[in-house]
Amino acid sequence: MGGGHVSRPDFGMPQPDPSHPLTEFYCLLQRALDREGVFALPALYAQFRAPARRIYADEAADFLTLSPDEEAGSARLLAPAQLQLLYSSLHVMPDGAPAALLLTEECTRTVYAVQLLPPFVWEDPLPPLPDAPAALNLTLTMRDVEEIDACPAALGRRLACGKAGKRWLRHPRAETYLSERIALFQRLYR
Repeated sequence: MGGGHVSRPDFGMPQPDPSHPLTEFYCLLQRALDREGVFALPALYAQFRAPARRIYADEAADFLTLSPDEEAGSARLLAPAQLQLLYSSLHVMPDGAPAALLLTEECTRTVYAVQLLPPFVWEDPLPPLPDAPAALNLTLTMRDVEEIDACPAALGRRLACGKAGKRWLRHPRAETYLSERIALFQRLYR
């Protein structure tokens, strides 16, 4: 037996900073996902509002609006669903700031990035989202801030299984929809 240095088996990966305001929420959500095994995905509606002219691929994303609610003239790309979770991992920046929770779907192994947004004014820019095919944000409320101390298990269940406050940032179906609209506008306005 030798005496030596014992360290955490983190393989040099950055660890979440416990003093960061959102770390507690990310860890709570991750524990709730481990318990529940599902994550509620909101519906995905897309609306493409472009001027009547030829649209190029580099500018097309500016005219696309994604929403979890149906609006006049929007197309439903995805119905609300329950993501069957294979596993989750917390993506952390080198300084320890949590960037997103990466969720891997059980059957397809599709990775979803979930970024939590604070309910208060945030002076610093949020960490960039990791590269994932699908991404959404979950906006926390002041009720969530109060409930994390009073009843954390109920809050975790609500964040994991509820659809409130969730909004799509990107999804493969939205990219397909956008490429179809670009092709249509390029045919119409030659």
